[in-house]
Amino acid sequence: MDKTNTNDSESIDQNVAEKHNKAKLRDSHNRKSVLDFRKYTKQIWLAGLGAFSRAEEEGNKLFDSLVKVGEELESKTIDIADQTVEKVSEKAKESVVETKDKVEKILDHGVNQSLNRIGLSGPKDIQRLEKLILQLNEKIDHLAEDQRKILEQLAKK
Repeated sequence: MDKTNTNDSESIDQNVAEKHNKAKLRDSHNRKSVLDFRKYTKQIWLAGLGAFSRAEEEGNKLFDSLVKVGEELESKTIDIADQTVEKVSEKAKESVVETKDKVEKILDHGVNQSLNRIGLSGPKDIQRLEKLILQLNEKIDHLAEDQRKILEQLAKK
């Protein structure tokens, strides 16, 4: 009986020792996990602070850079807008002049036809008559000059 009790007692002692060792390992592992968690939490916090600081420093530079790019873009768009306005304005002026000319021609034609129907002379007829009168005046001046020369020649004889 002694041997059996001794073996049982040793076996129990071994079981208790194993359980105690496992508990120590578990406690050690739990402590290590808690320490690791705290370590990582602190690292994450520090990384966040570093990122915030860098963002603040870089953010000002980035903001200034974006303002500069915005100013350049605004300048270019103003130039393009001015050029576009000039082109549109020129085309609008051309269109207005063309339309005005067309309207004048239509009105002139209509007025001339109306005047001709009622037997009155239109502006074109008057212009043609003025031209004929000027040509007639030139011919009369030439004839008068020729007559003067002939009279001078007769007076010399």
